[in-house]
Amino acid sequence: MGSLFRVRNGRHVAFGHLLLAVLFISGCAALSRESARENELKRAVLEDQAFTVDAVPADAPAHRAASFRLAAEGYRALRGGKLQEAEDRLEKALSVDPRNPFCYLYLAEIRAREGETRQAIILLHQAEVLFQGHPYWLGEVYTREGRYWETLDSWDEARAAYSKALQHNPWNEESGQKMQ
Repeated sequence: MGSLFRVRNGRHVAFGHLLLAVLFISGCAALSRESARENELKRAVLEDQAFTVDAVPADAPAHRAASFRLAAEGYRALRGGKLQEAEDRLEKALSVDPRNPFCYLYLAEIRAREGETRQAIILLHQAEVLFQGHPYWLGEVYTREGRYWETLDSWDEARAAYSKALQHNPWNEESGQKMQ
C-alpha cells in the first residue's frame, strides 16, 4: 500500500487511477439503481394511464361500476361545456360511491370554471387522497392544483404543487414547463 500513496513531484502516483476506478464503479452502481427506480416509475405511470373514468375496473363491485359509468357521463358533459349536466352526473356518481376519485377531480374542474378556485382546491385534496397509488393521476391532480393556485396569484403554492406533480410523474409536460 505504501507505493500507492507515494508522492512524486507533488502528485499522488497510481492512487489517482485507483480512486477514479472506485468512483466510476460506484457511480455506475448508483446510476443503475436510479435507472431501475426510474424504469419502475415510468412503467407504473404508463400502466396508470389505462386507469380512466371510462374504464370500469374489471373487479369493481356493482356500485363502483355504476359510479364510474355516471362519472364518465359527467366527464363527457364537462368536455362538452355542459357544466350543470356534468355536475349532476358527478354528484350522483358520488352518492353511489363516495370513493370515486374522478368525481372529485372533475367537480374541481367545474368549480374552477365557475370561479370558485378555493373550493376546487379543496376538492382536489380529496381526489389526492383517493388517487394514492396512482402516480399518473396524482401528477394530474397536482398539475391542476398548481394551475388553480396560479389563478389566485399564489406562486409559492403553485410551484409546490407542480413540484409534487413531477415527483409522481416526471413526464408531466405542463408541470415540467411551469417549473423551468
